[in-house]
Amino acid sequence: MDISSYLAVGGWFIQVIFDKYLSYKLQRWAANCGIGHELDRLRVALLRTQSVLHRTELAPTLSHSSLPWMQELRDVMYHAEDLLDKLEYNRLHHEMEESSANESSSSPISAFMHSRFHDQGAPASSPEPCWDRSTKVKNKMVDLLERIEQVASGVSEALSLPRNIRSNNCNIMTSSIALGKIIGRDFKAQQLVTTLTSSQDENPVSVVSIVGLGGIGKTALAQHVYNDTRITENFNVRMWISVTYLFDELRITKEMLESASSSRFRHDGTTNLNRLQVALKARLASKRFLLVLDDVWNNDNITIAIEQENWQKLLAPLKDGAKGSKILLTTRSSMVAEMLQSSNIISLEALLVNDCWSLIKSSMFDETSHNINSQLENIGRKIAETVSGLPLAAKVVARQLKYKHSVDEWKQVLQRNAVWEEIMPILRTSYDNLPPHLKQCFAYCSIFPRDWEFEAEQLILQWMAQGFVHPDGCRRMEDIGKEYINDLCNKSFFTVQKKEFVSYYVIPPVIYKLAKSVATEECFRIGDDEWIRIPSSVRHLSVHLDSLSALDDTIPYKNLRTLIFLASRTVAPIKASIPQVVLNNVRSIRVLDLSSCMIDRLPDSIRQCVHLRYLNISSTIITTLPEFLCKLYHLQVLNLAGCRLGKLPSRMNNLVNLRHLTAANQIVSSITDVGRLKCLQRLPIFKVTREQTQSIVQLGHLLELQGSLQIRNLENINTPDEAKEAMLCKKGQLSVLQLMWAPDLDKVNTNKEEDVLEALQPHENLKRLDIMGWMGVKSPSWLENEWLSSLKHIFLSGCNAWEQLPPLGQLPSIKTIWLQRLKMLRQIGPEAYGSGSQQEPFHLLEELVLDDMPELNEWLWSGHTMRNLHNVVIKDCNKLKVLPPVPPNLTEITIARKGYWMPYHHDVKLAHATTARSSVSSLCLFNCPLLLARLSSPMTIEITASFGLLRSIITDQMTILRCPLLRERLELIESLDIQDCSEITSFSADDNNILLQLKSLQSLCISGCNTLRSLPSTLSRIQSLYKLVLWNCPALESLPEEPLPLSIRKIEVALCHPLLKERLIKEHGIDWPKIAHIPWVEIDGEILQQKLQIGK
Repeated sequence: MDISSYLAVGGWFIQVIFDKYLSYKLQRWAANCGIGHELDRLRVALLRTQSVLHRTELAPTLSHSSLPWMQELRDVMYHAEDLLDKLEYNRLHHEMEESSANESSSSPISAFMHSRFHDQGAPASSPEPCWDRSTKVKNKMVDLLERIEQVASGVSEALSLPRNIRSNNCNIMTSSIALGKIIGRDFKAQQLVTTLTSSQDENPVSVVSIVGLGGIGKTALAQHVYNDTRITENFNVRMWISVTYLFDELRITKEMLESASSSRFRHDGTTNLNRLQVALKARLASKRFLLVLDDVWNNDNITIAIEQENWQKLLAPLKDGAKGSKILLTTRSSMVAEMLQSSNIISLEALLVNDCWSLIKSSMFDETSHNINSQLENIGRKIAETVSGLPLAAKVVARQLKYKHSVDEWKQVLQRNAVWEEIMPILRTSYDNLPPHLKQCFAYCSIFPRDWEFEAEQLILQWMAQGFVHPDGCRRMEDIGKEYINDLCNKSFFTVQKKEFVSYYVIPPVIYKLAKSVATEECFRIGDDEWIRIPSSVRHLSVHLDSLSALDDTIPYKNLRTLIFLASRTVAPIKASIPQVVLNNVRSIRVLDLSSCMIDRLPDSIRQCVHLRYLNISSTIITTLPEFLCKLYHLQVLNLAGCRLGKLPSRMNNLVNLRHLTAANQIVSSITDVGRLKCLQRLPIFKVTREQTQSIVQLGHLLELQGSLQIRNLENINTPDEAKEAMLCKKGQLSVLQLMWAPDLDKVNTNKEEDVLEALQPHENLKRLDIMGWMGVKSPSWLENEWLSSLKHIFLSGCNAWEQLPPLGQLPSIKTIWLQRLKMLRQIGPEAYGSGSQQEPFHLLEELVLDDMPELNEWLWSGHTMRNLHNVVIKDCNKLKVLPPVPPNLTEITIARKGYWMPYHHDVKLAHATTARSSVSSLCLFNCPLLLARLSSPMTIEITASFGLLRSIITDQMTILRCPLLRERLELIESLDIQDCSEITSFSADDNNILLQLKSLQSLCISGCNTLRSLPSTLSRIQSLYKLVLWNCPALESLPEEPLPLSIRKIEVALCHPLLKERLIKEHGIDWPKIAHIPWVEIDGEILQQKLQIGK
């Protein structure tokens, strides 16, 4: 870390200490303990140091001899934070002791005396008197004060030393480049030329951006395209401006005007920006121009809005250019490309190894013939692999090899790998321009292996544990951390890789080298072949399990703030034995990850880790947790996923800073007084009892809950006022809420039930609501209006007294309605549509389920069209005699005596899966006899029209195909699935005639027909049939007498009578000639014949 980084991070660190620790609560507690004066002196000393650092940042670059002072500053700030953190721990300990019902309250002095402020390893049997303990604390604070004052004085003195004045000159690039082939970027170059010469954009002047990390070849590509003949012929004016991170609107405007002027530039001495812009506007009016803004940076010291306004002001004179004018910018930040509203963004990736080797050769030999012997060729390719696809690194290597001709010299270049010594300063500019908090976050990532796939949530939680994520008003710390990750992505420090529904963040290989470079003093990883001496200043350490032998007593464990054990890439998971010297000495640890260690108990030494904030013991074989875990009051993250725990420690509610608890739902729901965990972000299940420690009131303190919350046993709420104290209407981060009453209660107070549900009003941001077992009659007012404007899914089940639905149709975002076991609901009429909304009722509804509604007899829906409806399921509605709304373009119908339908799940993955078949619109009717009879009667025009696109039928009774509604459309049916017809033994003459009407049938599946002995005799005459499936028909012994149609391309037979399998033996079975012409034959999972790739 260089001096400027020390200054930036040091000043930021002091501010973090101010914000986190010097609170009113701590100061008042310290005063009661007799150390208030020392704490105030410490505050003043930190304030003075912060002032010194601020003056130093404004001064010219310091002498290199001041670096030791910067290192001393870092160390003393760490010590200051540790001391204040331990004081805060003891304050919390006193608070816990005071609130304990089983212990007598004690004075702050007494609590302080009994705390473990001193050496946590000291035996409990040797208590010290209060005055002695207080004196030790004061002595530690005085020592720290002296060190802080010494450092502040040292830094002040460094200001008067001779300075190494660093030039602000940046590496200015021009448009000049030798014409020729651009290696590895041919396609990108052609794409860019086509984009720049296109005039299809609506705006006269459009922006195109080339984005990529430093040294990736952005400028080289821009230079190549800038000098392309198609570009020179297309634009009247071409301008090349090297912007750099020193944004100077006056300089840039002057250079644009100079480039656009054909005559001698006459504004050299002008400092009036307006005059320059007027001249530039006149020069470019009605001309098609190309402006290249090379190496554009964003300014983290101002807001995006202000920066965007600055750019708009700078580029305002260009608006009068002719249609087809373009601005091409190169930048390391996608944020810059978006800020300037780029119509096209071209992202440059690393070059392939072959391209790197070609670039090395062409750079070595200056495009001349470059024949080299095979030995050098092999070594050269290995060298090309080391440049990580970076064109700039390839050119540096070429320069190193140019005058070397022997094998030994090339091997030395390969072994030294010195290219990064020249490249790193260029990459380093990206790091130097990061704000202090992002510098810390980025450097921390270097403790993980190369190509590590970071999960955003876990990385953010580790950053939070280290104090890298700085509070910003009322925003959630996790949201701020996500913003940090996005910022690093936008600046090309991360790339995003998506696997199924999860996004991982990966540091590009070149940037990983940068991370290792800037973090050498504080971050270290033991593993693979990278082990070297561990610096004494290390604070963050990761260890591969197959390198545990490297953990000896030479490592400064007492300074460690991170210790992560990583699973070996070569050895299977083992029960790791962590050296005792490690865990006995990690007193300052904030992040501890033992998830790869297969331990069976939590080490006792963890009790002394009072600074611990992140503890991951997931996937271990731990079965019980010690009570001392509940005294780690700073703990924010506790990951117990995969642990086979029977219960949690009894005082879990003491972990007042806990934000994330990952464990089995049943043990999380057993935490008493959970309301004390005010920072908790997720609570999957809460069980209401009549005890105060588990009453609904506990939820009122958990205002930061997010995700899904299921509240069970709501019948145990005593009064509606209790329900209101849960403050569900204040929980804006909740997306799923499930309200559950116990079913079949003997005695129910209907009025109380209604008042309780009224008081459980959710926040308006809620996405899904489940109400189960509620026994009220009248709907709550918040379901009678549009309060739940974001609600997409609603599930009402077992509400047996509900006689009339609320106006669900006026919920503007509703997509799924599931009604189940509403035993008193007889009719769904106009009341369900609502009258207060200006929008069409149910205009976004996609899925409607009516399940086990014994009294429902009709749905009055005339005049309303649900144009987005895709799936309708009606199950066990014995009295329903009129079809409810059906999808307007129905493609599939299922009619059966029994069946099931999977509801929407909380998991977003499953929600995606349920909507994947958006092109299929289905109607499922299970055990609805009156409705089935109704299908044989004349239908309304609306219903008939809905069946116009029907192509698939699934049924357990052939008679349904004879109803007029379906019979009229048999010629269009492409798929027929006959399943679970347990009483059918053969197909009747009527059945065979029905099958002959299926002129378009392509797929026929017969399954689960236990008594079926023979197939339809007309099967051979269905000439459109493409696929035949016979599954689980145990009585079926043979195929029809006639050979199967020549049109069949695939047949699958499984779990039928053994005799059928025998008759279908290839080339020897009696029925084989009937199917020998079929390209794909599969019997009981074995493919007997495969003549072509089957497409359907």
